[in-house]
Amino acid sequence: MMATPTPVTRFRPADAVRQCEASFIDLGFVLLCAGAAALIGRNVTVTAMVAFEAVIVLAVAEGSRGLTPGNMMLGLRTVRAEGMHDAAAGVLPAGMGRILIKYCTLIASLLAVFVGLPIVICSPLFVRNDLNQGWANGLASLASVDIHQPIVISGGTPRQQAAVAAAPSRPATQRAMSRQPSAQPSVPPTVTLPPNLKPAPAMPPMPAVPVPAAPAPHIIIFFEDGSKQPLAIPSTLVLGRKPAPQERGDAVLAVPDQTGTVSRSHARLEITGDDLWITDLGSTNGTKVISEDGEETRLRARQRFPIHTRSRIFLGDMGFSIIMSTNRRKRS
Repeated sequence: MMATPTPVTRFRPADAVRQCEASFIDLGFVLLCAGAAALIGRNVTVTAMVAFEAVIVLAVAEGSRGLTPGNMMLGLRTVRAEGMHDAAAGVLPAGMGRILIKYCTLIASLLAVFVGLPIVICSPLFVRNDLNQGWANGLASLASVDIHQPIVISGGTPRQQAAVAAAPSRPATQRAMSRQPSAQPSVPPTVTLPPNLKPAPAMPPMPAVPVPAAPAPHIIIFFEDGSKQPLAIPSTLVLGRKPAPQERGDAVLAVPDQTGTVSRSHARLEITGDDLWITDLGSTNGTKVISEDGEETRLRARQRFPIHTRSRIFLGDMGFSIIMSTNRRKRS
């Protein structure tokens, strides 16, 4: 039975000008916080501390959700660059490790008598690459995407889908040639055998060649630290810091928690042939689901909630994505 291909949603790289605008909005947010502190406290130390705290808030929001004030106003998100070239990698947020590299680059640019920071912010305008990456994003392997320009691709494996999205369209002349009707095949003349000759015996039928079965679909979980875990369909597993089975037949999967907000047995994931369900197991910091269109749902304790393969799930502050893929057949 042929597996139904799962559509993959990707996003186009953000325009270089809009990236610069979003960065200057974020810079204005930091300056606004520092200016308010200077007017209220009239103390240089307090002003510097407030500016530093504003930068920390920006870094945490961009690392965990890809959001900053500039990104929210212009409809952009900061994601990992590998997800733009490989559809199987999913659309994942930056993560705190890569954000640390980006913000260290921005802070280091201040050493150039405050002129270096505007140059680094405007670097997407004169650094030419397929993702419009500036210097800071390039060093951290990050990219900025436009969530208002989604690309839905279906059919083939995730890597083939990524290749289809990047492939240029055929020239008009080739499309016109492909629409031209093919020439009618010529009919060979009929040959009549003499009476004393007999026709040759018919060839025995060729044995049927078995058609290889289509690759079986499976689920892959992509975590924020870049690790991934394939899962069979169907399966049921308990996710957590040190999970334990909740029902007979449950498997367990310890998640890479770098936030300290995941409970020992946090949630239960059910995978059937057509549906996926997540149940919060009474965790301390809760479970929430963010759909593809950005709608956020926070689960109640023991609530069983349907999810889709393009949703983002957060166990506390630790997020992961679920992608449908297909197994590649090994060559003999």
